Amino acid sequence: MPLAPRKLAFLVLAGLALAAAGCNSNKSKIVGKWKMVSMTGKDGKEQKADALGMTPIMEFTADGNVKFGLDMSGMPADFKEAMEKGGKDAAKMGETQEVGKYKVSGDTIEFIGGEKKGDGPFSKNEKGKLKIDGDTMTISGEDGTVKFSRMK
Repeated sequence: MPLAPRKLAFLVLAGLALAAAGCNSNKSKIVGKWKMVSMTGKDGKEQKADALGMTPIMEFTADGNVKFGLDMSGMPADFKEAMEKGGKDAAKMGETQEVGKYKVSGDTIEFIGGEKKGDGPFSKNEKGKLKIDGDTMTISGEDGTVKFSRMK
C-alpha cells in the first residue's frame, strides 16, 4: 500500500507542472499574422480597422519580434493604380516590417522598442492585457482595446 501515495503524489505534481506550463500558453498562441478588426477608445466607440481597403496587420514571431504591414486585398483597383502612378508601391506597403519586440507573460503583453507617437492603446504604456480565444485576439491598454483575427 505505500506505493499508492507515491503514485498520487506523482500525479498531483505532474498536474501542477502541466498547469504551470499552461499559464504561458499565450506566448505560443500569439505567434503568426493577425489582421486588425477594430479599435475601441476610452470613449467606448468602436471603429473598424479597414480604411480605403487597407487593413493593418501585426505579425508576432517566435523569437519575440513584432512586425507591421497592411493587407491591401480590399483596396479598389483604381485607387491602387493611382497610388502606383504617384510613385507608391502598393505591394511594398503590404509587406510586414519589423517595428520592435514583444514579450508575453501570462495575460500581459509588453511592447519593447518602437516609437511611442500619437494616440492609441499603447501610446503611453507599452503593456497591455492579452486575451486569445481561438482565432480572435484582444489587446487592452490604458487608452482602449484593439481586436484582431488570425490570418490563415
